[in-house]
Amino acid sequence: MVAIKQQLASQNVINNRTFGAGNPCNFITIHETANESTGANAQSHANLQSKLNPRQASWHYQVDEKGVIQSFPDNIKCWAGGDGKGPGNTQSIHIEICVNKDGDFNKAVKNAAELVKVLMARHKIPISNVVQHNRWSGKDCPRYLRNGKKGINWGNFIAMVKGASAAKPVASKPASKPSSGYTGSSIVDYLKSIGVDSSYANRAKLAAQYGISGYQGTAAQNTQLLNKMRAGKPAAAKPVTAKKGNQKTGSIVDYLKSIGVDSSFANRKKLAAKYGIKNYTGTGSQNSLLLKKMRG
Repeated sequence: MVAIKQQLASQNVINNRTFGAGNPCNFITIHETANESTGANAQSHANLQSKLNPRQASWHYQVDEKGVIQSFPDNIKCWAGGDGKGPGNTQSIHIEICVNKDGDFNKAVKNAAELVKVLMARHKIPISNVVQHNRWSGKDCPRYLRNGKKGINWGNFIAMVKGASAAKPVASKPASKPSSGYTGSSIVDYLKSIGVDSSYANRAKLAAQYGISGYQGTAAQNTQLLNKMRAGKPAAAKPVTAKKGNQKTGSIVDYLKSIGVDSSFANRKKLAAKYGIKNYTGTGSQNSLLLKKMRG
């Protein structure tokens, strides 16, 4: 069993870097830290969170080859999904795998798989709801598990999670049916009970995903949407949320700030490489292309 150390953030950090309590723990989202610096291990990242991360970001667990450190209780809605108040941020437990060059990535991945098994059993989360950060925001994360360049890919990771006893305790929870104790007949109250935006605009998007055309918010349509969502289908390929960040600006710097991402040249250069923009020097055309790709 992987060792789990608790170094829980203060209430001040919770107030300033999360949406607070109420996470129903329907998903487990896997990330990589993207920090390959020497010493950027789990303890380093836990310390960063304890001191109030200068970035507008937070996550529940950080994992390296030595073990796991927990920064926030599972029921806290951390800012790691990149989807605003969508299910990534409000319904998921987030795990960051360290990629520091002086660490053992493969061992860290194995420890993360062990942690996932523990969380699946604890919250009755199905294997189909163990997802990549990419699902929520389109970001190329977890990068090495997605490209397999360190000798282990996403399929290998899921196979690790499936090994042992993870599958049995989670069989009772459908893959795409959100957990809620609400038994009434209001779609608005139901969405609130599972931490999903209940505005008319978002209900219209949900209705389209569930095959309800011409949504106008009628009682019949709302009842139909409620029944379809309680049935747990379809399993949405993407979270139903508005586009994140400032959609009006033509500045990549302003856009990155609006989504809480480091807007420095060094980080923009890293982002450019991830999005396939070579030899980034910060020209106007490169910045416009990066902005377009990130919004896409």
